[in-house]
Amino acid sequence: MWVYLLIGIIVLIAISVAVVFYIRNTKLEDINNKFNKLEDVKALPFQDELFKVKDLNLHGEAKKLYTGWQKEWQASLKDSLDTSEGRLSEAKKDLEKFKFGASDEKVKQGETGIARVESKYDQLTSEIDELVQMSEKSAIARAEAEKLHREAKRDVLASAYQFGDASGPLEELIDSFEPEIKEYDVMINDGNYVSAGRHIEDVRSDLRTLKENMDDIPVLIREVQKDLPAQFQEIRFGCRDLKAEGYDLDHIKVEGKLSTLKGKLNLVEPLISRLDLDEARKILDDINTQVDDILELIEVEVKAKIKVDQDQPLITDELFHARTSNYTLRTEIEYLKDQFYINDADIHSVQKFEHEIESLVDVYDEIVTETSKTNARFSEVENRISHIKDQILQINDEQEKIQEHLINLREDAEEAKENTIYIHDKKEKVYRKLVTSNLPEVPERFIIIKNELDINHRKIEDYFSKRPLNVQYIKDKVNQTVMDLNEFEQEAYELLRDAELTEIMIQYGNRYRRDDHAFDAQIRESERMFKESRYKRALEIIKGALEKVEPGAARKIENDYDEK
Repeated sequence: MWVYLLIGIIVLIAISVAVVFYIRNTKLEDINNKFNKLEDVKALPFQDELFKVKDLNLHGEAKKLYTGWQKEWQASLKDSLDTSEGRLSEAKKDLEKFKFGASDEKVKQGETGIARVESKYDQLTSEIDELVQMSEKSAIARAEAEKLHREAKRDVLASAYQFGDASGPLEELIDSFEPEIKEYDVMINDGNYVSAGRHIEDVRSDLRTLKENMDDIPVLIREVQKDLPAQFQEIRFGCRDLKAEGYDLDHIKVEGKLSTLKGKLNLVEPLISRLDLDEARKILDDINTQVDDILELIEVEVKAKIKVDQDQPLITDELFHARTSNYTLRTEIEYLKDQFYINDADIHSVQKFEHEIESLVDVYDEIVTETSKTNARFSEVENRISHIKDQILQINDEQEKIQEHLINLREDAEEAKENTIYIHDKKEKVYRKLVTSNLPEVPERFIIIKNELDINHRKIEDYFSKRPLNVQYIKDKVNQTVMDLNEFEQEAYELLRDAELTEIMIQYGNRYRRDDHAFDAQIRESERMFKESRYKRALEIIKGALEKVEPGAARKIENDYDEK
């Protein structure tokens, strides 16, 4: 037994040793890969990258950058790669001694150094490319700046008349850019590529702005010399024509404002001549804004007159209609007040409307007279006209409601009379049907309801003889009595239905009485209820009894009755 155990232990030890050697070999292979990567980093073509700068003038900034990049690269190689190589060698020795933890730590340190050198390579090559690209871009900017300068000079010489007094200052300004372009060439020859790039970008930007301003100057001069003076003149003549048509425009103060704007406009051309275009644009924007304000005020007056002209026929018709309606209402109220009760509020409203209408007519006549004789400020006239329009439309609306109410008085009184006749005929017909039926007697409840209906009918007829007649009161009284009559009719119908169905079902059930004593007892109970005028209960008893001896018979009898 112990032999097998010993063999097992030996096998485990052998496996463990094999695993340890396998791990060591794997890590050793990884370190060798790191050494290979280290050699690759040493072989990075930094000198080839630096060679790109050789075509530049290695003076000034370029030389300083070139020297700095060389030093940084050599320092990085010396410091980081030498350290990394040492750490990797130490890690390899630790592995041979099976010091895995120490070896891993030194491998990480070696990797960090290699990564640092790679990062430095990327940084320096990026800076080199940036300098080369800057040189190329600045050369393009220089060519564009020279082209802009040449075109600006040509435009001023060829079209000096378009720039007016600004042509001289423009020539001086354009000539000032020539030494700036030459300054760029000097900076390039001195190797100052960074400063030269910034300088030529500024020059190109200024020349672009100059070209844009040169395009604007003729437009600004035309606006100052032609467009705005023509607009001032058009406004002045237009206002004269409007005044001749009856407009009062004194509140706009056109002449005073135009004189002020003309004074401001006289300041603009000297500013353009001095190339102070921002200030010139600012003044012109202010002038245009004020011109728009003047035109807007004039437009308000023109639109107001159009609205006044549109509303005048409508208001004239509405005032005439209001006067006529008011007279008709007063006449009708005077005629009807002895026959019908008319609300005091309606009477007072009609009287109040009479005074308001006359007041509105006076104001309206005054407005029409004033506008026909003198110039008018139509924005104010529109406000006054609109107020009259709103008032008269409201009065006409209220008067129409009162007129409709007066018409309804006659119609409602006539309808109430017709309903009174209907109440009398209907109640007598319903009661006569109850009396002539096969009921042992008419239940006392129906006699009481009939009596109440008689009393209400007499009261209604008595009230119709009173003057003035309160139509609303009598209308409400008649409507309530009609509702009571309908309830009386419905209850009477249900009573007769229950009674007649009870008789029919008893007659139908007589065939079972001789052979079924329990059924006979139920019929006797139903007959007793019938004689006591308890027809609903009598019907319930006979229906229940009949359903037991012949299921469905009661329902069939009831359906046949309702279909008649």
